[in-house]
Amino acid sequence: MRKIILLLILFTPLFTSAQIRDDVDASRKWFLPDHIKLQFAGNIGFLSGGPGYISKNRTLETDLLFGFLPQKFGGDALVTTTLKTTYSPWSIPVKSDYYIKPFSLGFYLSYTFGTQFDTKLPSHYPVGYYWWATSFRSGAYIGGKVGKDLTFKNRQRSLEMYYELGTYDLLLISYVQNTGYLRPSDIVNLAIGVRLGF
Repeated sequence: MRKIILLLILFTPLFTSAQIRDDVDASRKWFLPDHIKLQFAGNIGFLSGGPGYISKNRTLETDLLFGFLPQKFGGDALVTTTLKTTYSPWSIPVKSDYYIKPFSLGFYLSYTFGTQFDTKLPSHYPVGYYWWATSFRSGAYIGGKVGKDLTFKNRQRSLEMYYELGTYDLLLISYVQNTGYLRPSDIVNLAIGVRLGF
């Protein structure tokens, strides 16, 4: 049941209306992405990137990112795909076309490709030995953004830089079960990224 609720939360923004900023954007097809992101770290790859959509009021984003972790950093060369949802309730104008989104909250569901990862527990393990699938990871993060609205070829665009402090399910459970040995800094990771709005 929890997995179904998580999937509903992640997919909900896909059905929201795409942003329409000016007369030129009004002619855009609804299925075209609203932005593209490039992200460093965050437990979804050394580098990851992909398209995304934003709600009409520009507070809820959904992204489909494809990531890669080189062998020299992870022991294996890993390829991931991640569905992210980020909620940023406040946008504060700073000066001119700059703005700050001081608080963001998000969730993600990540899948790692490879024969060493299992979606279903192999039969050679006893029942209950592992309770999680090694190919799927779910996680959460908080962060913030700073951005600028741009006009390029008579179209409104935006450029944002963001950071995220996050963790994923297995690390969080390990922390709860070992609070005497683990510190929050042991399970929290930092991601830095850029978002180009179309």
